[in-house]
Amino acid sequence: MKKISLITMLLLTSVFPKDISPVISIRYDQINNVIEVTDAIGLQFDLGNNRFTGYDTDGIDHRLYVGWKFGKIGFGHDGANPEYTIGANYDLVDNIGLDLDIIMGHNNSNNIRLGLNINFP
Repeated sequence: MKKISLITMLLLTSVFPKDISPVISIRYDQINNVIEVTDAIGLQFDLGNNRFTGYDTDGIDHRLYVGWKFGKIGFGHDGANPEYTIGANYDLVDNIGLDLDIIMGHNNSNNIRLGLNINFP
């Protein structure tokens, strides 16, 4: 599934090279409990004025988000229940950044996620 998604994203980015960029993330989930490391792929659409929207997935957890230079909010599904995210962004260098998200899920199953993102402009 990830291979097909990656090929589709690469084809889309060749059609719209300025506005759409693929994103690869390494996520450290539940940093307040036992840490789970996952990887995710997605697409990010530039809306101008340091605003963006996008989609990311790790194969089970899917999320749509909107963001600004300083943070993002999103909603998605963890494979069993809906979840909502709110977080902060920090750019390390040009195309590499950190995200710190609070994930609010069903029945107060909240956790904290730290992500290292690589954008391909």
